[in-house]
Amino acid sequence: MGTLLTVTIISILFFSLTNGMNDGNNVMATAVASGAVPRKWAVVIVTTAEFAGPFLFGIPVALTVASGIVKINMLPHTPASIGLILSGIIGAIICNLLAWTLKLPTSSSFALVGGLIGPVIYKLGKKAIPWHVLLIKIIGAMILSPILGIFIGFTIYKLTATLLSRATTRANKYLKRVQIFTLAALGSMHGTNDSQKAMGLIALSLFLANRTNALTVPLWVMTVSAAVLATGITMGGTKILKTVGYGIFKIRPVHSFSAQLSAISILLTCNLIGTPVSTTQVISSSAIGVGHAYRKKMVRWKVIYNIFISWVLTIPLAAFAGIGAYKILKAIGGIP
Repeated sequence: MGTLLTVTIISILFFSLTNGMNDGNNVMATAVASGAVPRKWAVVIVTTAEFAGPFLFGIPVALTVASGIVKINMLPHTPASIGLILSGIIGAIICNLLAWTLKLPTSSSFALVGGLIGPVIYKLGKKAIPWHVLLIKIIGAMILSPILGIFIGFTIYKLTATLLSRATTRANKYLKRVQIFTLAALGSMHGTNDSQKAMGLIALSLFLANRTNALTVPLWVMTVSAAVLATGITMGGTKILKTVGYGIFKIRPVHSFSAQLSAISILLTCNLIGTPVSTTQVISSSAIGVGHAYRKKMVRWKVIYNIFISWVLTIPLAAFAGIGAYKILKAIGGIP
C-alpha cells in the first residue's frame, strides 16, 4: 500500500499544481487588466498570500472535502479505496490540463468533484455518495456562489460609483494603490479555499491507509499543499488571465476594485463555514456583475456563454475521465 499511497499523494499535489496554474491567473486577472498592478508584482503578491491563507484562516474546508464527497464508512481501509481516489484525481487532472490548453477558465472544484464521484459510483454504486451533503453544501454552494458574485459585484460597483461620482481622475491613483491590499486579500482567500481541497484528499488517503487514527490534517500536509498551489500560480500562462481580465469587458481600476471586494466577501464567508467553492466562478461572476452594472452593452456575453458551458460540462467530463482512469489502472494492475 505504501507505493500506491505515495503515488496518490503525488497525484493530489499535481492536481493542486494544475489548480494553481488555472486559478492563479483568475485571481490576478482584474488587477492586471485594469493596470493597477503589473503582472510580475501581482504574481509575487498572490503567491505569498496564497501560501499564507490556510495558516491565517484555518482548514474547515479540508474536512468538508474529506468527508462530504464520498461516504467514508463505505470505503474500506484497503489499497482498493486508495485506488479509487487516485483514479478520481487523474480524471480531475485531465480536465484541468484540457482547460489550461484550451484557455477556458473552468472550475477545478467541479473537476475534483466529478473526478472523484465517477469511479466511486462505478465501483460502489450511488449509495457511496453522501448526496445531501454533496448537493447542498458542495455543489449547491458552487452553483449559488456565481449568482451571488454577479449580484454582489453589481451592488458594490453601484455603491462605489456613487461614492466616487464627484471624484477627479486622481481617484484612479488611489484605487490602484489600494488594490495591492485587495489583491493580497483575494489571494489569501483563494489559497485558503483551494489548497484545502488537496489537504482534505491527502488526509482521507492517509486515514484509509491507516497512517492516521482519525481524519486530521497534519502540519506537513498543510505546508506542502499550500506551497504546491502557490508554485502552480507562478507557472500559469497568461491565456486564462486574458479571457477573464480582457475578454468580458474593458476593465478599469474602479471595476477591478469592485470585483475584488465582491469575490473577497464571498470567499471569506465560504472559508469560515467550510464550504469548497470554485474561485474561478466567484471571480469571473463578480467581474460580470460589475460589467453589467457599468454598462450592459460592454459585457461580451459570448465569452460568458463559453465560460458557462465549460462549467456545465466539467463534472460529467471529469467523472468519465475518472472512470476511464480506473479501468486503465485496473487493467494494467496498477490498483487492486
